[in-house]
Parts: sequence; C-alpha cells; structure tokens
Amino acid sequence: MIRMKELKVLFLSQRFLFPQDTGGKLRTSNILERLNKKFSVTVVSNVESPKDDPYLHQMDRLCDKFVAVPWIETKRYTVKFYWEVFKKSFSIYHVTMLNDYSPELEEAVLRELAIEEYDLAVCDFMQSTLNFRKVTNIPRILFQHNVETTISQRHMQRSRNPVSKFFWWLQFRKMFYHEKKQSTLFDTVIAVSDADKQRMEKWYKLNNVLTIPTGVDTDYYSANGKISEKKQIVFVGAMDWLPNNDAIFYFLEKIFPIIQKEDPDVNFVIVGRNPSPQLERFAKTFSNVTVTGWVEDTRPYISDSAVFIVPIRIGGGTRMKIFEGMAMGKAIVSTTVGAEGLPLKHSEHIFFADDEKVFANNVINLMRDKQLRKQIGEQASTYIKISGGRKLLMYLLKFVSRQLKRISRLNYINL
Repeated sequence: MIRMKELKVLFLSQRFLFPQDTGGKLRTSNILERLNKKFSVTVVSNVESPKDDPYLHQMDRLCDKFVAVPWIETKRYTVKFYWEVFKKSFSIYHVTMLNDYSPELEEAVLRELAIEEYDLAVCDFMQSTLNFRKVTNIPRILFQHNVETTISQRHMQRSRNPVSKFFWWLQFRKMFYHEKKQSTLFDTVIAVSDADKQRMEKWYKLNNVLTIPTGVDTDYYSANGKISEKKQIVFVGAMDWLPNNDAIFYFLEKIFPIIQKEDPDVNFVIVGRNPSPQLERFAKTFSNVTVTGWVEDTRPYISDSAVFIVPIRIGGGTRMKIFEGMAMGKAIVSTTVGAEGLPLKHSEHIFFADDEKVFANNVINLMRDKQLRKQIGEQASTYIKISGGRKLLMYLLKFVSRQLKRISRLNYINL
C-alpha cells in the first residue's frame, strides 16, 4: 500500500509565487502548502533575480524541493514590451501563452522528470502548458484558474476600435483552439467554479473536469471592528491583469463621476501592483483618487474603506478578492462578471449591478447608510465562516489530494 508521503508530485508554477500579490499566487500557494504536508512536492518555477531573491526561503514551506529557473521579464508598458506583443500576435499561439513560454523552464521540467521518479505532474495555468507539452508517460493534472478563452472573448466583445477588436478576435480563436487541445491531453482538469466547469464541458466536450471552489483564510482576513471607516471606496487587484485595468477605467469613466456628483468628498483608492502609466495619468485628473501600486498588506486599505467594489467586465474564473472583502465584513458592489462562479445572493451577501447608474446608486446608498453597510458586511462575514472559510479551503485541498492519489493509483494499475 502506498503511503501518501511517498507519492512524488512535480508541480510547474511558471511564475514565482512570491510576493503573494495576485489571487492565482494565493490559491496556488495555499494548495501547495497543504499538499506538501501529504506528498513530496517539487516545484519548478521561473525566478527573476535580484527581485525575487528575498522570498526564496519562503518556498521551503510549499515544497520539499524547489527548482529555480533564471528569468528576465520584459518590463511592461515599454516600447520593447509592445514590440514583442506585436511580433507574437503573428504566432499560432495566443500572446499570453508565448509570454509564459521559456525553453529553459521547459528543459528544467523534462530534466527533473528524467532524474527523479515522479508519480504525478501538475501544470498550473493554461498559459504554462507550452512548457509542459513534451511531458509524457506520467499522469497529468491541469489547474485552470480561469477559462482563458472567456477572457479573450470578452475583450473582443468590449472592444470598440476595429483594430483592437480584430486583434482580440484572433486571440480568442487561438486560445479556444489551444485550450481545447491541451485540456484533452490531461488526465484531470481542475476548475475553480461550477460555471467554469460547465463552460469547459460545453465548449471542449470534456468529461474530466473537477471543481474546487474558492476559499479564503478567515484568520488572516477578518473584520476589525475597532477601525473607523473612512468615506472611501476601495478596489484591490493586480493592475497588470487586463481585466482589472479595464475595470478601473470603466469605473472612473462611467461610475465614479455619478458618485462624485452626489458626494464630492468620496475618495477612491486603487490598490495593486504595476498600474499602467495611462491609468496613473488618468487617475491624477481626479483630486480624490489614489493609486498605491504594490503594497505589502492590502488589509489596512480594505478595513479603512466603507465600500469594496469589483467593477470587472472581462475576467474569468473567480475573484478571491470578493471572499477576502466578505471575510473582513465589507459591503461589496460588483458586476455579475466580477462575482461570476461565486454562490452569492444579491442584497444578502453582496450587491450586483451591471448598469452604471445602478452600480453608482448602490455605492452611494451604502456610503450614506451605515446600518445597511454593517448588516451586509456582517451577513457576508457570517456566510464565509459558515461556508467554511479556511475550513472549506482545507477540505477542498484534501479533495485535491485524493484526486492526485487516485490518478496515481490508476497509473500503477495501467502499468
């Protein structure tokens, strides 16, 4: 009989997992930390020195062995960055697939599989699959944080410029083809919501998709009743992710002016790494909008704010930021796409609004009505605790462990 710790897992995380400033990094890190307590986990990842060097020691809690591959990422929003995007747009692969491809990373994965006997290989994110395409003769799992085709499709649908629309149509077709092809090559595909699972089953005719809903650490994200809320709105998210960037421009252009007209003193804080120069310039046209860039800890900004917003129109997967805000007892206003895949009820756990005026009015009402904010925030926090919060995450991680072990055993049977 195989004991769980004897099971050896190779895990490809294309991007280094620290600092944990994106939902994907948080989700992956939480899973790895728990899996490594049950299995022997090796993580292969790109590392950019010296930027990532201070965080290398933190990989000790996520894996038994860490294989670091040197990586130099092209700085965003530069002429070189846009020139590379232009060149890659002529490839048969989606631009983001090529951005995450590294011959050195691919070679590191194959070398590790050649020198060690692994039972399972896990690929994190669809974009990493080009680094995984030569991995054979071992059970494989693909962890899908989003249905990536959905994001390109929504970019295409939202584009008004004909050139931009054509670009995203091409990217949509490329990602659809690649996502469909790659998904069928894995023994199991893990989705983060039932909505994503159903979409993959419908679009790609898959019958190997499992769902692991989003969870949150309720010890780390918890309400602080001692903090007095400011007349402030907050958005939290990595600003180099296009759906977040689109969301903020949408909010500033269409929604925030309506709020300002009703209450000119309301402040808006945008918290997240790598905001574009274009966004920073646009934000400066408002006297009461702050762009923080990367911060060590987002919780103080969330605690200080009266209303937490998620005006996303393009994204896929699920937004961990919503569960983080709920765990902290925040009143949240979101588009339906922003909270897609999360089993939440309008006006009980959150307010949904896809119309600009409705979105603005929900924010205004919550800003003015302290009792309503408190009620919604408490109901949201209670929901997270009852639905499991950290316990839910632990349960779901055990579920992943069982699936990993099941596939490994099937491999032994086949042999």
